[in-house]
Amino acid sequence: MRLPVAMAVARYVTLHAAGIATVVGAHRNEDESEILVLDFRTGVPQRPAVELDRIEPVGIAFDDRSSSPFVLMLREDFPDTEHQQLVPEGCPAAICIDDRPWEEAKLTWTPAELIERILTWFHRAARGELHDPAQPLDPFFGYSPWRFVFPASVLSGKDGVELVGAINDAVDPNVVIVLPLAALAKDAGTGRILPIAYEVPPERMRRLRKAPRDLATLGAMLKDRGVDLYSDLRDRIVGWTGVSEQDRPRMNASLAIIVAMPVIGPTGTRPEMVDVRAFMTTRTVGEIGVALGVLLAAQSTHSPSGFARQVITTDPDDAALAACGVEIAQVHVAFDPDRAAALSGRPARDGRKAVMVGAGAVGSHLAEYMTREGRFDWTIVDDDRLLPHNLARHTLRSPQIGLRKAHALKDRLNSIFTLTGPTVVGAAIGCDILKPGEHADELALALSQAEIIIDATASVAASRHLADLDVGGRRVSVFFNPSAEAAIVLVEAADRAVALRDLEAQYYREVLQHAELERHLTAVGERFAYTGACRAVTNRVPASRVALLSALAARALAEAVDRPDAFIGIWSIGAEGQVTPTRPAVSQVERVTILDWEVALDASVRASMVAMREARLPSETGGAVIGVVDTRARRIHLVEALPPPPDSVGSPTQFERGVAGLGDDIAAKEARVMHQVRYVGEWHSHPRRSSIRPSETDLVQLGAITMDLSIDGLPSLSVIVGDTGITVALAELKMNTAT
Repeated sequence: MRLPVAMAVARYVTLHAAGIATVVGAHRNEDESEILVLDFRTGVPQRPAVELDRIEPVGIAFDDRSSSPFVLMLREDFPDTEHQQLVPEGCPAAICIDDRPWEEAKLTWTPAELIERILTWFHRAARGELHDPAQPLDPFFGYSPWRFVFPASVLSGKDGVELVGAINDAVDPNVVIVLPLAALAKDAGTGRILPIAYEVPPERMRRLRKAPRDLATLGAMLKDRGVDLYSDLRDRIVGWTGVSEQDRPRMNASLAIIVAMPVIGPTGTRPEMVDVRAFMTTRTVGEIGVALGVLLAAQSTHSPSGFARQVITTDPDDAALAACGVEIAQVHVAFDPDRAAALSGRPARDGRKAVMVGAGAVGSHLAEYMTREGRFDWTIVDDDRLLPHNLARHTLRSPQIGLRKAHALKDRLNSIFTLTGPTVVGAAIGCDILKPGEHADELALALSQAEIIIDATASVAASRHLADLDVGGRRVSVFFNPSAEAAIVLVEAADRAVALRDLEAQYYREVLQHAELERHLTAVGERFAYTGACRAVTNRVPASRVALLSALAARALAEAVDRPDAFIGIWSIGAEGQVTPTRPAVSQVERVTILDWEVALDASVRASMVAMREARLPSETGGAVIGVVDTRARRIHLVEALPPPPDSVGSPTQFERGVAGLGDDIAAKEARVMHQVRYVGEWHSHPRRSSIRPSETDLVQLGAITMDLSIDGLPSLSVIVGDTGITVALAELKMNTAT
C-alpha cells in the first residue's frame, strides 16, 4: 500500500479495532487508487430489519485525500436498503455513511471516525432506521459535469410552451438553464438542449440501484416503472422534425430526460415529496430518432435540418440505443414562489393580492424580502423616479436611474424567479396615491382587488388616505422614524375593527408614555444635500441599517398578516447595533359620531380615566385630553387623558381643574410626537350614583372651551366618567352659532 490514508486505516484496524474488523486484502488499480478489504463484524441482532450477515466483506476505496473514502459492500447479493449510493452497472453496492462535503469532512477525518460511521450504518440498517423521509433515497456522488436548472412546471407538462436548455455562463458551460424557446437568445442556435419530463406512477416505483449509462438501459428502467420512453420519444421526435434550416438546432440538440419519482419510505409509505433525476443524452435528437426508427439521416441538401421522417417506421435499434450514452445531471429546480415559500420554512406560497404604495428604500427592501419568501402577488404604486442618491439605500441599481421606481422594482422582483414561473408583480402604477390623475381607474381597480394594502410612503397624509378608502383590503403601514434608527409596523385587525388610524393614535401614545422612546420622533439624523435645491436633502443613513430595519419589519409584517389580530411593533437600534423591540398591546376601539365628527375612544384611554376616578373617590377629578385631530376627515382619536394638575381642587360635589404646568406638559407632548397630537378638550368624573349626562356646569365649561378651540376651526370635547360608563360630548361653533 502506498496511500497514507489507506495505510492509516489498515494500521488502525489492526492495532485498535480488531474486535470490529479484520484486514483481509488490498488492491490498487491503474489510477493508483487503493481498496482496503475488511471482514466487518456488523453486530446485527437475531432478527434484523434487512438481511445482513454477522460478517460482511467491505471494501474501502481511497484516492489519497482528494475525495472521500468510498465504502463498497462486496457481497454480490447484498440487500437493497436505503442510503445506498446510485452507482453504475458493474459496481458493487456502495453505502452512504457521510453527507458532508469532503472538503469539510477531511478537516476532522480520522480512521477511527470512518470505522465508527460504517459500524453505525450497519446498526441503523439492522433496526430499520437508516432513512430520513425528507431525503432522496439514492444519493449520487459520482462525477457529473452537468448542472441542470429547470422550472417545476416542466413536471406538470401543462404549459404548452416549448422549452429549451441554454447555457448562461460561457466560463462554466455545463450549467444549463431551462427557459421558453421564445426567450432564447438569437445567437444560441447551437448547443441546444430539449427537456422532457416523465413521472413514475407511485404504485410502480422501486428504488434505483444502478445508474443508467445509456438510452437502452434508461428505457428499460423506465418501462419497468410504467413509463414507455421509446414510444413517447418516437411521437415527440416526429412532431419536432422538419426539413428547413430553422429545424436544424432542434435536430442537433441533446435531450434532457427528467424523471420524477415518488420517494418510497422504509415501511412502504410515500411521503409528500418527489425525487427528481435528469439524464443528458450524448447523441442528438436526430441521431436518437434514427435509432428509434422514425428518422432518416438526410443524404442530400433537400433537408437542411439534416434529417427527414421515415415514411415507414421501423423497430428501435437496440444496439444503436445502447450506443447512445446518458449522463446523470445534478438537478436543481428553478427558484419560483412555491420553492421560495418552502425554503423560508412555510408550507405553501402566499398568493394573496397585495398593493404596496411607496417603492423607496423601505418599500424596495420590504417587497424583496417578502417576495423571496414566496409572499403575495404584488402591485406597486409610486410616481417617484430613481435618482443617484437613492442608490445608497435602495435595492435598485444605476442602470435604473431616471426610471420610475415602481416599474423598475417590478422588473427586479419578477427577475428573481424563472422566466417560466408566475409573474409575482403583475402591475406597476406610476402615480401619486393622492393625485392619481389618468391612473385613477387602474389604481382603484387594484385597490379594490387587494387583500392587503401596504403603506410604505412614510407620509401621514398617504397613510390616512389609504386607511379611509372604501375597499376591503387589510391596511398595513411600515416606516422608519425620522433618524432611521427604528422601524415601525402597524397592521390592522383582519376584520378592520381596529383600523390604521386607531393604530396611529395608539403608536403616538406609546411614544409619549415610554421613556426609552423619548427621542424616537424628535431625533433627526445628519442631513445631506444631494442637489442645490433647498428641499433636496436626505439623511445620512448606512445601507446596512436600512437592511436590518427592513428585515425586522418584513418578518413582523409577514407574521402579523397571518394572524387576525391588530399589531403594533417598534424596533430600535442602539449605538452598538443592539435591537430593542417594543410591542405595545393593541386596545379595542369604540366609536361615536357627533355633529358629523367621528370620535374614537380606545380601551386604554377609558381604563386610565376609570382608574384615576377610582383613586379619587368620593371626590370628583379630571384633566385635559389630547388626541389626533384630522379636520379634513372630521375624525378625533383620543390618545391620552392627562391627570389633574397639582393645583386642581376636587370634592364630592364639584371639580375645578388647575393649570400648574399644564401648558408646558401639553406643549412637550405635542413636540415629542412631531405635533401629531394636540389638546382636544377635558375629561372629568361624576361621583357615585350620579348621572353621566352633562350638568349645566359641564355645558358652560364645554361652551367656553368651544370658543377657544374655534379659533383653530376645531370642536371641543368633554368626556364624563361615572358609575354606569362614559359619556362623550362635543360642541362646535358654526356660523356664529354654538351647536
